[in-house]
Amino acid sequence: MSEFEWPADPEDNRQYCRLEQLNPGWWRQAAELVSRKDLLFPHVTIAADGIELPWWGKKVRVLPSSRRIIALEESRQLGYQEGLVILGLLKYASEHQSLPPEQGLVTAGHLRGGATFFRGPHVMASVLIARQFAGDGQAFLNRGLALGGRPASYGEFGIEFTWFPGLSWIVALWEEDEEFEARAEYIFDRNIEAMFALDVVWALGNVAARKMID
Repeated sequence: MSEFEWPADPEDNRQYCRLEQLNPGWWRQAAELVSRKDLLFPHVTIAADGIELPWWGKKVRVLPSSRRIIALEESRQLGYQEGLVILGLLKYASEHQSLPPEQGLVTAGHLRGGATFFRGPHVMASVLIARQFAGDGQAFLNRGLALGGRPASYGEFGIEFTWFPGLSWIVALWEEDEEFEARAEYIFDRNIEAMFALDVVWALGNVAARKMID
């Protein structure tokens, strides 16, 4: 990656690592959803003092009163990057009744402003996946399948995740050879830019990388 040294862990930035540091307005919107109890967004439900939704094939509960997000099966509190995407999704859910229509698959650089944003410290964390699986595409596939992904016909090796029902995240890998370094790309539907700002898309890429390389 030339002069830019990417951290080994996408959560390495200690300045932004706790859920309570997330946008206070988004936490307030989540609290309002709990109090309304009439949320009409697919797959998102109000449960007791929180909101439950699927996240990478598992249920999580958002607890606005204590500013926590819990992975229910693992009794584990989620980190900042996952929280950023989940609260962004709930913000969208509070203002809409369904996902935006599909617009076709793109990479990050083809989003509005993406060619400028996804550089330097905001380079997509797919570079970590390429580094981890540079010479072992089969291990890449095995890891993706173990996480609940399914094979996808992109790159030399491709895996597709449904991180929320109706929303996919594809990771395409090209192994290294004598001429080229290994490369990995994220591919997703352009409708994501109707839901999230670019920093949230970037965070979702960090989440995908962390799951693949943990």
